[in-house]
Amino acid sequence: MTEKDKVSELSKLLEDVEKHVLRCDVLDPWGGLEVREAFLQACLGGTALIARLAQTDPDVVGKFKRLKALPQLDAEDPSALESPTTATNRRRAARIWGQAIELTAELKGAAEFCASLAGEVKGWEKKQDKRIEFRQASQKLAGFLLYDLLDVLAEYEPDEYAPLRLQVISSYLKELRVEFLWDGHVRGPCRTDSIPGQCEFENLPDNLKGELAVVYGGAQHELTFSCPAAGEFECQVNNIGLENYRALLDSIWNRTTGKLHSHPRDGSAVWAFTENECIQNLEAYASLITDLLKPLSPRSEYSDCARAIRALLRKGRGCWAKMTHIEWSYLGELDQLIAELDGRPKPYRSV
Repeated sequence: MTEKDKVSELSKLLEDVEKHVLRCDVLDPWGGLEVREAFLQACLGGTALIARLAQTDPDVVGKFKRLKALPQLDAEDPSALESPTTATNRRRAARIWGQAIELTAELKGAAEFCASLAGEVKGWEKKQDKRIEFRQASQKLAGFLLYDLLDVLAEYEPDEYAPLRLQVISSYLKELRVEFLWDGHVRGPCRTDSIPGQCEFENLPDNLKGELAVVYGGAQHELTFSCPAAGEFECQVNNIGLENYRALLDSIWNRTTGKLHSHPRDGSAVWAFTENECIQNLEAYASLITDLLKPLSPRSEYSDCARAIRALLRKGRGCWAKMTHIEWSYLGELDQLIAELDGRPKPYRSV
């Protein structure tokens, strides 16, 4: 395999790792047997990515900072793990994802749990705690795989591999988006007839006008509806995944204006940032992306793109700061920018 072929394969792998991160994000630990196959596919898909990585660049794991333990996996034949067809091979591939979880997330019993997903369904309803732990550990492992791969790809010389550098930047923008969407506190006008049905507030009177605050609490979303005439009402929505959470917000407020769909004169929702850790993470992503952009900015074919990225990174501010309020349209602008970057030609692939 030539160096260009390897870069092309790693570029494709990066896209698929991003998809796997999202696959782990939407796993539903509270579901019944109908979601069991999704848990199995998270195992098989993750193992397939590790197998492809080992085939494309056997030495790349030596450059990893977070997943140095991967060589300890029982994966001496990576090609057999990409598309397991027999029950035995599916069980083995699932177990390997569990072994990786045990090595990286230190979750005991993960290998046995993952292997069981390819076997009998007995006892599924009794393992909710295991499913919750599996989801969290799989998210962590998929994230580590993504970050380590990005670290390696960012080392390729941008003068020779400029499209790859832009792809890496796009991936980091997606991570900034995750941080922004998950840890940004939402505050905005709301009426009781605008609250989605899955947000089950108790004893909520009809025809009230107030403010809805939404905070992500790790495993669930905490929503508080406050009205001067009736006090505060709270509910919690189990984690529904990043894109479903975005859809939930879009069902309440217009994604461009932040206004209620049926009551646009009530004001606009905003994003608020109150946690130091969130601000530090956003600033860290912005600084990293700025550094990765520097070699591309002087090149005529990338200068406009680089300018657009820099302009949006901190929305015209010198840096992210605590208690910052960002207009509601920021996330839509970020989505559009990411889509435009993802639409550009990838390294050494036919257009």
